[in-house]
Amino acid sequence: MRVGDDVLITKSDEQDQELAAYEGRVVHRDHRGVVVECTWSLGRAVDVGPFVLLPGDRLFEYYYHDAWFNVFKVCDGAGRLKGWYCNVTMPAEIDQACIRWRDLKLDYIVGGDGQTLVADEDEFEAMNPSEEMRRRANEALKTMRRWASLGQGPFSREGC
Repeated sequence: MRVGDDVLITKSDEQDQELAAYEGRVVHRDHRGVVVECTWSLGRAVDVGPFVLLPGDRLFEYYYHDAWFNVFKVCDGAGRLKGWYCNVTMPAEIDQACIRWRDLKLDYIVGGDGQTLVADEDEFEAMNPSEEMRRRANEALKTMRRWASLGQGPFSREGC
């Protein structure tokens, strides 16, 4: 997988049942993971709290080999930052043609105005997570909160 390549992204649930599959284009790759640019194509608006996802929004999706989360930097069609939608996940599986990630339901959302929200804690708890999974999820949230507060990594305000 190289910069400029098209890639298939597959989202699965914690049981590894496929929930969605869509395409993106690789815009960055390094030893930690890959960044893919995608277009929101669900066909309808989705209110996530601090912002609304709309058809035509651009997402820069950050996937990591060793992190228990991914981060979607969301920009409108005109290139203005809307915010970040972050998923607590199993570490991404990244190969030459595809990215596979397993969603653990728990989400961290940051609006462009700095408003934050932890969402779907009830869905995470309904999975009856193991102590290890619970520990990893808490570490993921802590890391994302720290990065967001510092404007670090995918939480930079540049690059829409």
